[in-house]
Amino acid sequence: MNNRLFPLAIALMAVVGRAEAQIKVERGLRLSADGSVRISNLVGNVRVIGWDRDSVALRGSLPKGDKLYMGGGAQGMKMFVEPLNDRNPQPSALEVMVPSRAKVWVKTATASIDVSGVTGQLDLYVVSGAITVSGNPSELNAEAIDGDINVIGDPGWLRAKSASGDVTLKGTSDDIALSTVSGAIAVNAGKLERAKIESVTGPIRFSADIQRGGALDIDTHSGTLDFTIPRNTGADFDIASIAGSITNELNYSRPAKGRYGRGAELVMTNASGGARVTIRSFKGPVTLRSAK
Repeated sequence: MNNRLFPLAIALMAVVGRAEAQIKVERGLRLSADGSVRISNLVGNVRVIGWDRDSVALRGSLPKGDKLYMGGGAQGMKMFVEPLNDRNPQPSALEVMVPSRAKVWVKTATASIDVSGVTGQLDLYVVSGAITVSGNPSELNAEAIDGDINVIGDPGWLRAKSASGDVTLKGTSDDIALSTVSGAIAVNAGKLERAKIESVTGPIRFSADIQRGGALDIDTHSGTLDFTIPRNTGADFDIASIAGSITNELNYSRPAKGRYGRGAELVMTNASGGARVTIRSFKGPVTLRSAK
């Protein structure tokens, strides 16, 4: 064989070998419309899709030698992949159709999680994979260590936490709590009623409206905060940055020096007031803007 073609042949053989090593699986079980589903897969990806049937349908591919366990009753069921080699698990891909109102729990290590069309409760956990949720679950709790969390929709209740990953919300919710250590937080929402946002070094970009009588708390150590609301949003602000700056482009109020002679403080009412906004920063700069 031509020496230049030999590496290509080896690469093609490796790809074919991996494809042949994957075993296709299809399973199904009946489940009540508001039943519970527990899914565990260490490596690869898990996709969950809500549908209007009282059943669970699974399609997937597993490495040769791995085992898929799936069982339960009408009120609850679980499935998990048992790898052939616990120390070096190979990727598995699971696509699971569940009743849209089901309660769904998913746990992975380096497998990404993608959920859409579920209006029931979601509990999602990942170490280094990404979590993406599209739709309007009644409750959503998402936790990641190194992975990003992306929420597109209007969950009724939202808790999203990551260490070094980014956390993003595009939608709205009555009650949210978002936190990260070094990742970025981005909120692009409609009207929020209650929100708590925390970061250590990661930047925060907030663009939303706040309901009258609502409450918003933002805390950061050294991350930058870019805060944007409509100019006519009624809110009472209490802002303090121990060693950082405050820039107000929302109205004509100007910050004062901090109580210890450094940093800045700003206490003001925008429009007619109503919502409560509390912002605390150690040394991260804070900028208030008006939505265009």
